[in-house]
Amino acid sequence: MRLYIFPVTIHTENDGIFIFISAILCCTLEGSRACVRNYLNRYMATCVPGMEFVVVDEIKEIYKIINNISIKRGKVIFDCLTVDANCDRLRCIDNLYKLFRVFLVGRHKADLTDIGARVTDIDFETDSKAKRSIIVSASRSGKHTYSRYDVAYQIGRALVDTGRYVLGDNANHELAIRADIADDSCSIYKQLTSSQLRFRGEFFSAPGGLRPPIAHCLVRLSKPKSDDVFYDPFCGAGTIAYERSYFKSKKIYASDLNSDVLNIAKSNLKQSAIIFSADATRSMMKDRSVSTVVTNLPWGKQIAVEDIYHLYFCFLKELKRILIANGKAIILTDQVFIITSLCDELGTQCTQMTELSLHGLHPMVFMLQNNWEEGLSWTPPPA
Repeated sequence: MRLYIFPVTIHTENDGIFIFISAILCCTLEGSRACVRNYLNRYMATCVPGMEFVVVDEIKEIYKIINNISIKRGKVIFDCLTVDANCDRLRCIDNLYKLFRVFLVGRHKADLTDIGARVTDIDFETDSKAKRSIIVSASRSGKHTYSRYDVAYQIGRALVDTGRYVLGDNANHELAIRADIADDSCSIYKQLTSSQLRFRGEFFSAPGGLRPPIAHCLVRLSKPKSDDVFYDPFCGAGTIAYERSYFKSKKIYASDLNSDVLNIAKSNLKQSAIIFSADATRSMMKDRSVSTVVTNLPWGKQIAVEDIYHLYFCFLKELKRILIANGKAIILTDQVFIITSLCDELGTQCTQMTELSLHGLHPMVFMLQNNWEEGLSWTPPPA
């Protein structure tokens, strides 16, 4: 066996030297199929497809020195030395994983035994001599005669057979292993983040609501500032306002017409926002009093809307009234044609920022901005 160690990147900062040794490649003499690459400092963050660039910005902001960034659908892969200590600060991601090994795999069911055998000697850094409870998940893309469930089962069985692990379940486990197979390559990861990260622990949701990481991405797209007067007029359970409270602001407002979800929002937000009952088309906010709106508009799917065109029209008129000069709104909806048409009609600048893949749908994130200046009046068009 030959052993190669590759220093990938060298940085100097404050007279210190940081050396990334991201991979150790072990090649046996049996041929290319036996190649195994072990990783030391490589990670994968998963997120809703469409928000990868927001995740990259957050990772760079928190960890400063990252290298070899690779973006795939719903995944950001990167090298970093100090991720483990700060992974709970990543709020735009669903989960964070550490990559341990990549190896070549066959495409037939007969190759499953070999896949299992390739993971049994991995040290997953558990720091425990006691048996650890594990769960294994897998993804698969390409042409294979086995399923991702076959892969997860085989790896789980192989690890248990070592005597170091016992099988757990989704609710009770100490170690979560992930295998991603793409064509003839298999990557083995350990999950670093808690399964509760994307649900924010005891945070309560409501029908039609967003997962907190998606809400946090929307907030980051608004480029939050400490002097913002922030407003979510379709707040639901308060998820977006809750994520905005992570940053400094002047005021955070949240409203909804549904009294049941408002009670949930009050429980979630406690004292971090001013919550009130209001129709989003008649919000009770003063003229030109809001600097930033971030909201998830009703799509007419999970929550029925009698006339969605009329709702959007009236809301955009209200938005124009309450936003300050150069104020902006980040909105999420799958009603792309309605939004773009109404913005043209009302003279609102409209930018399509990114398309997401969510619940089998492809909603768009828009940024809307007023195109008038301070001191100029604006008269709504006739109803």
